[in-house]
Amino acid sequence: MDLRGATLLLSLAAALGCGTSGSQSQAQSGRPTRGTLDKKVIKDVIREHHREVRACYEVELVKQPDLTGRVLSQFTISATGNVVAVVLRDSTVGNPAIEECLRRHLLTWTFPKPHGGGNVDVVYAFNFFPSP
Repeated sequence: MDLRGATLLLSLAAALGCGTSGSQSQAQSGRPTRGTLDKKVIKDVIREHHREVRACYEVELVKQPDLTGRVLSQFTISATGNVVAVVLRDSTVGNPAIEECLRRHLLTWTFPKPHGGGNVDVVYAFNFFPSP
């Protein structure tokens, strides 16, 4: 299979915490303050890193030409815009190398600082499939 023809579809599954912000401080409520980020902003940053994610897939696609599936990730964007935590919630890819590569890359991404000064939790589905 020609890797130039391989495609990677990134799709937004849902963005948690993007539409609400906490009104109480962490000290008052005992919970971290929630920030907000527009879903389009989140999607734009993920698209900027499309090549990194695609590279994770293409390395493994050479070894397994019929490799397809979805990785559902959950990550936390801190008040500074840095990704500070990543959990892979579900995967149908069945390829630990892709999953670990994706996790490592997510931890290096920077988003705009959330409005409201708190964290934003995002759930995002990465769909992997070769082009026809």
